[in-house]
Parts: sequence; structure tokens; C-alpha cells
Amino acid sequence: MIILLKRFCVLLCVFLLIPFAAVAEDNSVSAASAISYDAYSGKIFYQKDIYTQRPIASTTKIMTCLLACESGKLKSNVTVTDEMLYGTEGTLIYLKTGDRISLFDLVKGAMLASGNDAANAIAVFLSGSVQNFVAEMNSRAKEIGMTSTHFVTPSGLDKGRHMSTAYDMALLAAEAVQNRRLMSIASMTAAEITVSGRAQTVYNHNKLLSVDKGFFGLKTGFTKKAGRCLVSAYRYGGSVIITVTLSAPNDWEDHKTLVSLAKKCYKSISKTQTFRINTVGSEKQNVSAQYSYTCKAVGDITVKEYYYPFVYAPVKAGQVLGKADIYIGKAFIKSVEIKATEGISKWQITK
Repeated sequence: MIILLKRFCVLLCVFLLIPFAAVAEDNSVSAASAISYDAYSGKIFYQKDIYTQRPIASTTKIMTCLLACESGKLKSNVTVTDEMLYGTEGTLIYLKTGDRISLFDLVKGAMLASGNDAANAIAVFLSGSVQNFVAEMNSRAKEIGMTSTHFVTPSGLDKGRHMSTAYDMALLAAEAVQNRRLMSIASMTAAEITVSGRAQTVYNHNKLLSVDKGFFGLKTGFTKKAGRCLVSAYRYGGSVIITVTLSAPNDWEDHKTLVSLAKKCYKSISKTQTFRINTVGSEKQNVSAQYSYTCKAVGDITVKEYYYPFVYAPVKAGQVLGKADIYIGKAFIKSVEIKATEGISKWQITK
């Protein structure tokens, strides 16, 4: 049902929590740099050397694939060229010059299988050259606020001062989780791609997806210079916990530990809002309406109510009269129905 906006109401509820200090001893986290972060409020739950620039390996591909998903060209077909394959090594999906593959499948190959050839193909297809695409990566990073990041490659292969920080990568992850297409790919444990008419399956390197259904992304990475790098996203009661570890020998356990501890900082919020809406054609001048929601948050909850300024009688109890959109920070979480809590009859005209 399409609800015509006739009235707009914003209810702002501020929930202040005690500032979250260290949730773990540094020696219990293997990473050289680590952060646990609320994607919607920007609240930091845990930090360890989060502003030091470090190599980030294939977690770079979050930016590469975000730009691909934002391009509006995922259905486009790509013909692989020599330039796309130049200098690619390490993890590959084994593209060959002349292969035909969709941009959508290239993103799956880059995000799940971490194909460096897939990442380069995305870059050249979208921007004409790796260099041009890297310039776009750095421009987008500035828009996000990643002030300590410098991209040199679309794949994350070490070259020059290809660096970022745990904090900047948390900002990137918080931006990425807003892109539903990207996250639908990042959450896949496996996917089929088609290269020159031949179907093949690529598998996600992110083991966390099989550990807890709350994890729904994002990206693994490894080079000898960077060590093990991991960016994860975890759904929790409508919020999203972002965790980033750089140079982490025991990254899987680091993420499980930091997510578990971050959960303790969230406040469960259950609210029922009741109000009255004017009526026309009834002895009663208004009807009682209500909506309810439950979520977990550390930031501000904003509710935007949409309903007609009046309704025509008769109205049945339980009848949908509008909707309420729930936001945490600026992030839309869900819509709930506004329903009548009573029935009213139509005005009876007597002769």
C-alpha cells in the first residue's frame, strides 16, 4: 500500500551509555591494529593502534567493489584485455585475454575468491586504466573521511605506499554496509560465475560467515608484508558492529572476541507509541493509533511517522493507518505499521 505523506513527525530519543573503555587487554588481541566500531553511530568500542598506517592487502577490494556496485553497470559485459591482466599474481580466478564475463561476476570473483585479476578487470573496465581507477578510489576515500589512506592498486597487492589504518577501514566498512548489492555479495559463502559461457563456482574466504549467522561480510586479505587482514560486519538487533584487524595472526578469534564484547555495550530499546488521528464521518472526533519497535543501539533513535491528517470512518481495530520508519543515526533500519487500536463506526444519520 502506498501511503501518501500528509504529516511528518520526527521523534528523537537519545540514549546515553557510559563511555566504553577497553573491552579487552591488548595482549588478548593478536592484531597489530584493531578496532571494533558501531557502523551507525560511529562509537568506538575497542581500539588498538587504530591510526597507524599499515598495508591492508585484499581488504582493499571493499573499495574496488563498492565503486563497481555504485557504478550502475553491474549488468554490463566485460571482455578481458591484456591490460586487465598485467601484473596480476597471487590469488586469481584465472581470467584469460578474450574472456567474457559480467561486471557482476567480476565483483563476486573479487569479493569472494579475492581474485586480483578480477579486481584489475573491474578497474580498467570502469575507468579505462588502473591508474584512473585508483584516482577514483582515493577520491571516494576522501569523501568517506579516510584521511590516512592511500590506494595504489585496486587489488591490494603491495606496491609503493598502498596503506590505510584500522580506523579508516572501519569508515569504509560502515559505508559499504549501506550498499545492499555489495553486501548481498559479501554475505555469500559461494557463488556461481560465468566466464565465456562456462559456469564455475567461487568460494568465500571469510570463515566467519559459517561461524555465526550474524556475520554478513566483509573481506579477508593477506600478503607477506601486510600479514593477515580482516574486515567483518555483524548484524546485532538492527545495528551493525564493524571489526577491523590488521596484521593479525589469530584474526578469526580476534573478531569473535571483539564482537562478543561489543555486544555488551548495546542497550535494548523497546518502545510503543500511541497517539490519536482525526476522523471524518464519525461521532468520534479521533481514533487511537499505535506502533511498536524493538532494536539495539548505542546512538540516537529517530522515528519518522507517515500518516494522513485524518481518516474516514468506519475504521476497524488493527487497520493500517500509516507507517513509522526507524533510523539509528542516519541509517534506515526498518518500517513498522501504524495501526488503529480501536474500531469506530460511521456516523448514523437518523430521519
